[in-house]
Amino acid sequence: MSVWRNYLVFAFLMLVPISVAVVILFRPGDWLPRVEVIVPIADGLAINAYLQKIGFNDIANNPGTLQAVPRLRISRLPRKISEAWRENSALRKSVFFRVSLSAALQANEQILRQRHRLLGLSGLAPGNLSSGDRAWLTTMLDRYRVTTSANPDNPINPDRLAELSRRMDALPPSLTIVQGAIESAWLQSRFAREGQAIFGQWTTGKGGLKALESDARLATFNNPHDALIAYMLNINTHPAYEGLRRARAEMRRKGQILEGYVIAGFMSDYAATGQDYVDLIRQMIRRNHLSKFDSAKLSQGPRILFQMADPD
Repeated sequence: MSVWRNYLVFAFLMLVPISVAVVILFRPGDWLPRVEVIVPIADGLAINAYLQKIGFNDIANNPGTLQAVPRLRISRLPRKISEAWRENSALRKSVFFRVSLSAALQANEQILRQRHRLLGLSGLAPGNLSSGDRAWLTTMLDRYRVTTSANPDNPINPDRLAELSRRMDALPPSLTIVQGAIESAWLQSRFAREGQAIFGQWTTGKGGLKALESDARLATFNNPHDALIAYMLNINTHPAYEGLRRARAEMRRKGQILEGYVIAGFMSDYAATGQDYVDLIRQMIRRNHLSKFDSAKLSQGPRILFQMADPD
């Protein structure tokens, strides 16, 4: 198997332009390496050019790309925005949809991989769990804030694991993408540019980015991916979204696709505008035909990291 691994890695490297840095990350237990292609990039226009080069064109006109979405990630949003990018709203929207869809699918993939492990362990008798499995479950129960009081002497019990399985689950990409667009003003807001705060999550701590018109502060992040992970964890743990999690669990039970248009009905507490916020999310999903994003799939190719830099 190691021989085939070497052949595959070599073949891939021969196809990668030498101007692109390539990092190969080996993970224990994986028979194939995870490859990350680092692409220095100037702005969104350059991202679009690269996406066209690899065949990931505008989704509205190329729906077939939804079945092999490249693994894209942006190192940081630049603080400044080039005039050419600012003036081309149609292209900005197209790039946003492509990059955000990839980001949402990757975040969901990470959660679903953990969920798969959880469901496997949930079927085992407590005495059959290894010390490593018990430690992992304890960490996940804490991360997802599962505090069910049943069987306090045995924190890893069926009730708590059932609640964890309701919380540890994916979110529809269409919902995630639209909320990111609303909360970050299509990545143009000051909060997004200065604090990588894509989803408008407020913080009560002394840190964060202060709003100009009040003392309120938004949580800041190292990069857009961290903001996305924090947003998903918030939806999967906060009491305000308990209805969402129960509806999602029922969809799972029926074998249905998790639909953002439906799930959006449980997001009225996310913004002060309440039902108007729900209506706005649904309007954007419908107008941009984003429901098809909820059945999109990632490609098996390498992860492409756009190393962004502020324009001069």
